[in-house]
Amino acid sequence: MSTAADPLARAQTLAPDTYTSTDFYAREVETIFRRSWICFGREDWLPNAGDYFAFERFGEPLVALRDDAGAVRVLSNVCRHRWHRVAEGRGNRRSLQCKYHLWTYGLDGRLLGAPQMERAEGFERASCRLPELRVERWHGWLYLSFDPNAEPLAPQLSGLERHIAPYQPERMRSLAPLEYDSTWNWKVMIENFLESYHVGGIHPETLEPGFPGVVTWAEDSDGPWSVLHNPTRGGQPSPALYPVTTGLSESQRADFLVCCAFPLHLFAANPDSAAWYEILPHGALHFTLRVHVCVPPGVTDEQGEMLRSFIDAVHREDIAACTSVQAGLRSRLAARGRLSHLEKALWQFHRWLAERAST
Repeated sequence: MSTAADPLARAQTLAPDTYTSTDFYAREVETIFRRSWICFGREDWLPNAGDYFAFERFGEPLVALRDDAGAVRVLSNVCRHRWHRVAEGRGNRRSLQCKYHLWTYGLDGRLLGAPQMERAEGFERASCRLPELRVERWHGWLYLSFDPNAEPLAPQLSGLERHIAPYQPERMRSLAPLEYDSTWNWKVMIENFLESYHVGGIHPETLEPGFPGVVTWAEDSDGPWSVLHNPTRGGQPSPALYPVTTGLSESQRADFLVCCAFPLHLFAANPDSAAWYEILPHGALHFTLRVHVCVPPGVTDEQGEMLRSFIDAVHREDIAACTSVQAGLRSRLAARGRLSHLEKALWQFHRWLAERAST
């Protein structure tokens, strides 16, 4: 990443081995993922007190829930007795109970019950609780951090906030996700998402007719984020499947934004909808991608299927491109390439990665 400090006009890609090395990926987990804010869900996934869902991030079993006071928490999903999980799947519960030996925890992580422990000398129920991670909420999305000393998220995204707030993604509701098993490096996915330079070649019939790639441009960034504008051809209002968000300017109605809150939160803000690309890395060459389509209140699942189908068609075109890129990265002849001015968001991402990797 030594060239990341170069200005955009002289910028190069990252070195090919940063996309293929298992050792480099292990370093990314420790220096980037576990020290950053990671988006893990949406507010509307937990509408009521007691709602929960179990999940994992970077091998860590976790459970997200909404407690009786309405706060969203992320707790360890590992019993403090002998490590069985305390929650599976999703649902609504008044407490979390390990099925192995029936230890029971409150929605705040406190140990409420531990059968047959009265003879354990020095055992203090009050000091035995499920570890808890920090959580922040931002425009309907939920973030966690494994780092207790991480700087608060919202101030870091204040610049991004100015661009996203008019689209009001927090008012959208989530549809069932599209899921893809992806056999390439997670950074290839980030980079593909953050540039529309490839639209003319990879999406000539889906995106290029309405949103030509050569007129796209990225905002200057003052934090861990990038925003890429995708204006419509001729400045016409963007085609809308659903009611357009009120209060948008004429230029905002003729544009859609593709954004990244580094390292992993990819999302698109459209005048009538939003989409979130949830990346779940499993290693240097494998991740699961879940695309969550978000639509305005009142739009039915059946109506939402139109947008889900379109996004699926576009992403299947991207699958072919990303698969080819990863094959090229394995070549012994692969080397750094030069970046176009249309890849400014990649340059911003690379500079942020270099800074994090050096700490």
